[in-house]
Amino acid sequence: MEETAKIKEWVNYYSDVVILTPKDNAESLEAGKALLLSLRKLGKNATLLEATDCPITEKTPKTNDKNPQADFLISIKEGGSKLSQLFYEKTNAGLNLFLKTDGKELKKEDIVLRPLKQEQLLIAVGVDSYEKVPSALKERSNFIINIGNQTANQWFGDINLVEYSQPLEEISFEIIKILGEMLFEKDISLSPSPPAGASLLKKTFSSLRFDKKLSLLVAKLSHLDFIESKAQAKDIKLSLEKLVSGIFPFQELLLLWEQNSSPLSVKGIFYSKSSQENVKKVAGLFPSQQKDNSLIFKTEETNLQKVELQIINILS
Repeated sequence: MEETAKIKEWVNYYSDVVILTPKDNAESLEAGKALLLSLRKLGKNATLLEATDCPITEKTPKTNDKNPQADFLISIKEGGSKLSQLFYEKTNAGLNLFLKTDGKELKKEDIVLRPLKQEQLLIAVGVDSYEKVPSALKERSNFIINIGNQTANQWFGDINLVEYSQPLEEISFEIIKILGEMLFEKDISLSPSPPAGASLLKKTFSSLRFDKKLSLLVAKLSHLDFIESKAQAKDIKLSLEKLVSGIFPFQELLLLWEQNSSPLSVKGIFYSKSSQENVKKVAGLFPSQQKDNSLIFKTEETNLQKVELQIINILS
């Protein structure tokens, strides 16, 4: 949860994002492309670069700062108070600044720390070490997310998502899930009232996983998810709309849920962007209705994982 909050904080903060991959590495490139698509959906100025590219040619904009050697500026808005003294104390842990006013209150929101250098978020995908990051990128004050799956990875990021032997696209998908949540939260903030199914959508995002081999996005909702969300089966519509909105990279989508009936049963939706053959394969397993490349089906099973496994086996 701490990593999720940190990623959300820094993705919100940075407008510019660079995704860096090694040269001629197909796995890293595919993962990078998926991140690029999702970041742009979120409105970020995202760029995908290989490590040997010349990423930054523009000059850093000049500032009016009196000290061109400074990296950060602390601004203090006096408002109704006046600063009378400022002094500092150097400690082993860092630096303490002491401010004295004329007696009126100075609020913490009146004190702002901002960088003087143009900044960007750097997401390194499949890059083993900081030494392999181009010097032009190092010159920026970057917050780094390091995504890797090799034992040679040196865990050089501020956040390290390193899972040995796991496909990079599946590791990157954990960030894409967070981006999807952020996009949803942004939509909600602009809405006069939360749409029907908003609470259930959060549960849907939490359950998401990506199968790289099948390019399959899977979401599962239990009966308890519906109870906790105070939702009904019809509220699945919002989840489906968001899943196919374009922020998630996949060729096929499987959404399963436990239908509150007597007895409890599993229902589902299968969607394929391009394969009618796979739609027909799933249709052969359960009673279903097909419309274009979408299929809604019902089963006599009561176990979500069992239905998921049946479908994955027939698609493999």
